[in-house]
Amino acid sequence: MIPEDAIRLRSYLIWEKAGCPDGKALEHWQQARDELEVEFAALLSRFDDCERTVVPRVPILRPPQRLTSARVPAGGWRAAIAAR
Repeated sequence: MIPEDAIRLRSYLIWEKAGCPDGKALEHWQQARDELEVEFAALLSRFDDCERTVVPRVPILRPPQRLTSARVPAGGWRAAIAAR
């Protein structure tokens, strides 16, 4: 669905381009709506093409490893610091 503000702006631009005639507001509105619907449909078709494009993933050369810290000695972390 085309936003009303976009149709209003396009209609105004069409009206200015036509020389600001009186009594043609409905025609300009319909022309603006039709033009914007065509542009919107073309834009959607381009997005459909983009969604079909698949980007290959980078191969995993080495599986992730879980890193663990060194064990704390039996005396606790204070003993480990004192031992250094």
